[in-house]
Amino acid sequence: MNLAIWRALRVLHVAARYRLISLLPAHPARWLLVALQYLIPSSWFGPRGLNEGERLERAFHELGPIFIKFGQLLSTRRDLLPPDWTEALARLQDDVPAFPGRQAREIIERELGAPASELFLRFDAEPLASASVAQVHAATLHDGTEVVVKVLRPGVEDTVSRDLRVMENGARWLERLWRDARYFHPGRVVDEYRQIIFGELDLLAEARNADTMRRHFLFSPLLYIPAVHPQYGTRRVMVMDRMYGIPVNDIERIRAAGIEPRVLAERGVEIFFTQVFRYNFFHADMHPGNIFVNPEHPDSPQYIGIDTAIVGRLSQQDLHILGRLALMVMRQDFPGMVELVIRAGWTTVPVDRHALERELRGIVEPIFSLPLDQLEFAPLVMKLFDTARGFRIEAPIQYILLVKTLIHVEGLGRSIYPQLDIWQTARPMLEAWMLEEFGPVATMKKLQARAPEWAAQLPEMPDLLRDALENLRNMPREQRDLEARLEASLTGHRRKLFVGLGGGGLIAAAVVLPPALAAGSAVAGVLALVWATR
Repeated sequence: MNLAIWRALRVLHVAARYRLISLLPAHPARWLLVALQYLIPSSWFGPRGLNEGERLERAFHELGPIFIKFGQLLSTRRDLLPPDWTEALARLQDDVPAFPGRQAREIIERELGAPASELFLRFDAEPLASASVAQVHAATLHDGTEVVVKVLRPGVEDTVSRDLRVMENGARWLERLWRDARYFHPGRVVDEYRQIIFGELDLLAEARNADTMRRHFLFSPLLYIPAVHPQYGTRRVMVMDRMYGIPVNDIERIRAAGIEPRVLAERGVEIFFTQVFRYNFFHADMHPGNIFVNPEHPDSPQYIGIDTAIVGRLSQQDLHILGRLALMVMRQDFPGMVELVIRAGWTTVPVDRHALERELRGIVEPIFSLPLDQLEFAPLVMKLFDTARGFRIEAPIQYILLVKTLIHVEGLGRSIYPQLDIWQTARPMLEAWMLEEFGPVATMKKLQARAPEWAAQLPEMPDLLRDALENLRNMPREQRDLEARLEASLTGHRRKLFVGLGGGGLIAAAVVLPPALAAGSAVAGVLALVWATR
């Protein structure tokens, strides 16, 4: 039997065990599917006493690494899923046993075309870390450089492709059977996950991301990205410098190193907004396992970032929308927020503007009245997503990645310095960026940059105008006929109007108006009748 079919049966078994079919939205056939669910023996012995989110979390965990990573992505979709679901899915963690170091060595030698002894002075068969997609081994190059070697898990591409087929089929059936599923776009969510997970399977792409981010912060005291060794790189193997830093969530070691927590926390926020608004290229997987702190300069603490497989970019339009939206939240401009969201095209159905504005005001205003140590950005974003879901508003995937990253940044920052004020730290940077991008100086620069192009096109303007007139004159016959019918219809309505006016004028002249006005009314009526007969 086909492996994909076996996998689909396994998914069905787990779905029945955790009674996931009962979580489906209302549908005339839902009762029949729920009844069929209880015909599967695994549903008889499934765990009891769990809420919906916990059942979903347990099921994804049992289905393995690819579903775990999918659940981690879904945990950020507060615009699509209920809060208790996303909170439970956020607890999913990769828990994957390492594969043998011997296999890792074989993959490296096959990919790089040389024995490990020729490639490395030393290679540790025991992995430093293991995850769902790859694992990492320590090694030393022949010139003495300490490096880490990242190796994709054997057969992971086939596993991902097989599980994605199952997810895609499930999403397709959901959209066919449940009309309301079009609001939640299960097919689009799976497609977004496909792009993310396949990005993690290409270590050449991750190496390019690391190199780009490293160049952005090459001389910066804020962030250090380890150098990649491209001569040892393939789609399945990546080698980069090994870094020794303090895990960002090890607060005791950070304090013991003499690092000022406030400065470190604020620099994390600055890194995030610099990546987004200056370079439009941000690390979209900034969880504690990927972020370390360099202890060498405690007076000027520096972050170390690894694992750049997942990165985000925004179009210039989306970046502009994001910057304006963030400033509107900080300034509590609620009508502007509603107008911006609707004009951005994030709505899937008509929106009651006043109701949405009232909901936003009810969420934001109480948060701004809280004491500084309770003023958090992440809960606000989550509440805004909950509200957006109720109004059928869905943000693009790049925004979801960005918000997930911001939540990680704020969580890390507050774990280091609980009084972190992300609003006050970010607002000057946002205002400076908006002024730099869209202020008078920026506008003049854009005009100056486009002036030569416009000047070059000026001699062509008469020809372009003549061509446009020729196109109008040579319109297709169908279009001319349509215009003729429209003109005839309008002429008919005009004729009726003038007949009515003319007749009314003559009647008024004869019956209603005094002699002083009757002559004028009669003349006007006659003219209207004449015009109607044209």
